[in-house]
Formats: sequence, structure tokens, C-alpha cells
Amino acid sequence: MIDKSKLSSKTIRTVLIVICVILSFIMYMQRRTRNNLKQAAKLPFYNVQPAQVPDGTYHGKVYTSFMHVQVDVSVQNGRFTKIEIVENQGAYGQKIQPLIDEMIAQNNTVVPAIKGDEIGSIVFIACVDDALFNGLPDEQKNQLSEKAR
Repeated sequence: MIDKSKLSSKTIRTVLIVICVILSFIMYMQRRTRNNLKQAAKLPFYNVQPAQVPDGTYHGKVYTSFMHVQVDVSVQNGRFTKIEIVENQGAYGQKIQPLIDEMIAQNNTVVPAIKGDEIGSIVFIACVDDALFNGLPDEQKNQLSEKAR
């Protein structure tokens, strides 16, 4: 058992300050994650699929306050042939290659998020979707833009 007389008020104060700092940091991280998730959820998703765009390579980019992502998406015969990451900077998405591989394998932009990096997955899915959106004819872009509003 701890002898209370041996604990000085300075030691108790130091322990309380350390606990307050740790709790403040945890609350900050939770708030930041929640705000990042809200921002990612507001990204435009058009759900464009490779079969909807002509053959070619299309550039997509998504910039958020926590990530900057750019990709080049190549499509041939209605299928993904390559998704190249041009830029990947930020707090998330550092181990995103399995998501890209899954998109190519399923030939679909809608794939399960990487466990533990759901926010980064959302941003990358939006970026690939943006690239495909850029490959659409202007008439289809206008129709999808109207629906997204």
C-alpha cells in the first residue's frame, strides 16, 4: 500500500498535469478524425464506372485539408488497365495500394475500404471517380453534376 505521507503535493500535481495533457490530446485526435471524416463524406461521388468512358488515360485530383491525392487512370475496352498514384500527401492513405489493386481486379470504383484507413480509402475512391468523371463527354458531366447537387 502507498504511504500517502510520502506523496508530495508536487508529485500529485505533476501526475494530474500529465493526465490532463494525455486526455486533451486524445480529445483533439478524436475531434480531428471526426472532422476529417465529415469532410471526406462531402466529397462528390458520381459513381462513374470504366465502361462509361472512352479508352484513354484520365487525371483526377482531390484536395482536402488533410490529404492531397492525384491519380492517372487508364481505361481500355471498358476496363481499368492501370491506376497510377501521382500524388499522395497527407495524414492518411499511405498503404492504399491494396485498394487500387481491388478496383482494378473488380473493374469498379466502389470497393471495400482498407481497414484502419477508411478516410484515406474514401479520398482515393473519390479521386479515381473524379478521373473517370473527367473522361466523360461534357453532356454526361453536366447531367451528373446536376444530380450531385
